[in-house]
Amino acid sequence: MFSVTHFRSEFIQQGQATIIRKVTMSQFMLVIILTAVAVGLFEAPFWLAPLFIVAGYMAGYVHNGEIILKRVMANLIVWGRNLAGAPQIVNVQAEWDSVRVRAERQQISGAFAATVVVE
Repeated sequence: MFSVTHFRSEFIQQGQATIIRKVTMSQFMLVIILTAVAVGLFEAPFWLAPLFIVAGYMAGYVHNGEIILKRVMANLIVWGRNLAGAPQIVNVQAEWDSVRVRAERQQISGAFAATVVVE
């Protein structure tokens, strides 16, 4: 009988399911999407289709447990943040602590200024 738990586990593992020997679902979808977008949307010549097929296959390849496309996207994001001058690593806890300390100082100096004015 079909159960929701079975469906969920099959859906989660679908990206690594092999369709053709040594071709995963992720690779297959990336090949189709990349080729369709390049040839259909950007009107690339048909003779470049094999190049897009190879690029889609390589983008979906799993290396050390990570899909290559994710690594490429992470590198592009880091490069873009570097180009924009944005910080590479953000320590949320340190920022929160500095904001909290600044607010406490303002509150203390405000209370002190209020007591000084009263006297």
